[in-house]
Amino acid sequence: MELKKGLERGPFNDRQAEKLSEALSGLDTEQLSWLSGYFSGLGQTSATTVAVTDTNVGIPAQALAEAKPEKLNILFGTHTGNSEALAQNLALEAKERGVEVEVSDMASFKTRDLKKIKNLAVIVSTHGLGEPPVQAEDLHKYLHGKKAPDLSHLNFSVLALGDSSYVDFCQTGKDFDAVLEKLGAKRLAPRQDCDVDYGETAEAWQKTLLDSLVKLTPETGTPTEPSNETATVGEVKYSRKNRFEATVLEKINLNGKGSSKETVHIELDLEGSGLKYEPGDALGVYGSNSPKFVQSVLEATNLSGEELVESHAGEKTLRDALTYDYELTPLTKTTLSKYAELTDSARLKNILADPSLVPEYLQGRDILDLIKEEAHGFSAKELISVLRKNTPRMYSIASSQEAVEDEVHLLVSVVRYQAYGRDKEGLCSTTIADRLEVGDKVEVFVDRNTRFKLPENPDAPVIMVGPGTGVAPFRAFMQHLEVSENRRPSWLFFGDRNFTTDFLYQTEWQQYLKEGVLTKADVAFSRDQEQKQYVQHRMLENGKELFDWLENGAHFYVCGDAQKMAKDVDLALKEIIRQQGGVTLEKAEEYVKNLQLANRYQADIY
Repeated sequence: MELKKGLERGPFNDRQAEKLSEALSGLDTEQLSWLSGYFSGLGQTSATTVAVTDTNVGIPAQALAEAKPEKLNILFGTHTGNSEALAQNLALEAKERGVEVEVSDMASFKTRDLKKIKNLAVIVSTHGLGEPPVQAEDLHKYLHGKKAPDLSHLNFSVLALGDSSYVDFCQTGKDFDAVLEKLGAKRLAPRQDCDVDYGETAEAWQKTLLDSLVKLTPETGTPTEPSNETATVGEVKYSRKNRFEATVLEKINLNGKGSSKETVHIELDLEGSGLKYEPGDALGVYGSNSPKFVQSVLEATNLSGEELVESHAGEKTLRDALTYDYELTPLTKTTLSKYAELTDSARLKNILADPSLVPEYLQGRDILDLIKEEAHGFSAKELISVLRKNTPRMYSIASSQEAVEDEVHLLVSVVRYQAYGRDKEGLCSTTIADRLEVGDKVEVFVDRNTRFKLPENPDAPVIMVGPGTGVAPFRAFMQHLEVSENRRPSWLFFGDRNFTTDFLYQTEWQQYLKEGVLTKADVAFSRDQEQKQYVQHRMLENGKELFDWLENGAHFYVCGDAQKMAKDVDLALKEIIRQQGGVTLEKAEEYVKNLQLANRYQADIY
């Protein structure tokens, strides 16, 4: 083998060629093949300079493998789009650190690819009452089934999104975390459970996860903060972290005299914020606890309210912290657990030990009930330590920005009830109804919902089911269609208690029908007759036509109560498909599932 002659034709001087020829002479085919692969690896490494010497010739290959982590696969399961946004943000951060990334929604992901994946990040929300979102159902079922593979080759971490006011807080994320471990996978980072105000906890998880994949150096820099900004005005950025103070322009109770309900239409001024929103998005609104209720809590704990405390929002008086920074109602499982530990209450610990008792205990109770039932000598610091941080309430936006420009409209059902011998109220809804007047300001941010949007096809029909305040996003849909002069077929199902007092936006719907913006409307007022009638009954009465609309490509939307209404509507839809399609219930369920996966059945439920 004339190595020297061949080397001289390469990018080497005579001395280099001679030394290489001497070094390579006498090597067999296997040794030369190994070196070929080794030098190929060196050539692909631009960020690492490797010196080949007699003492370190075996080290660089290992160093090379450690310098470039294996690909990170990110799977998301989302209901409103928050998990998807976080997945995309994680991908950007990972790429900045030199990590190859692949992002996929769980519905599109092929389960057979689990065997090929080395590093996995799961970002998933909890839908309904502890259930996986539609996108995540099949993967969730597969991993919990008999066909689930051995995943001992896999490294993973889970980011779980949820709302701690529900007993099944982050249950889907907990399920994925537990089953991946059961199948042999190893954690890259501990599971992180995120509440409604998830920004800081999601960022902390992201950093921990990426730090475990890549060892940062001065050259690679530090990770940038996740970006969920929704507007920029000069140097001011408005987001969940930096809320905009919107001015109240108008506030109207839409229910008529004598109604058993109180539904507020409120208009807010966004001028100067640069905030943008689309029909289907939500507005996050921060409420405050009533002064009367705060005083009751202070009296029950024998605290003056003038004590200085270090709240998550900075140092302030206890009274101010209880008013603006923490939630006193509703009572959550997290607060109950912290209270039980602080007081060492055997009774509360027994309740927490039985999952069936917790929802029953929490129902209708607030922190004042808990304090009265299980008295404790609180310090100001101890009191705020058990409380949930004040979280925003998400309201479906009831306007199209193309129609109202620098305004945003909301439709808010005011929560008032009696329980345990006291009158009680919802934190944010009564802030809007009782404590905000025209000209006052309230902190808000836009929460994008990528999973509740009008069809891209301008001719696709839309069927909208929105009883009560669930009609809010459909008002936004109609405003958008009117301004854009889009006359796609549209059908509204609306329901409430009484026609004369509770027909929300009645004159607007009539005008949309007159103009042809809205094609058809069916209404159900449950208490106008002896036998209650709901939107699902109107759907069943119009089953043949509704099925024809679906067969012609209609998109189906439902907004409102998750616990009963949405389930009843879903059952009615499946029954219509079973009857009109002449198929089994199993096939009807498959039909609905396909609608959901194709984004033709979208739900905004709470």
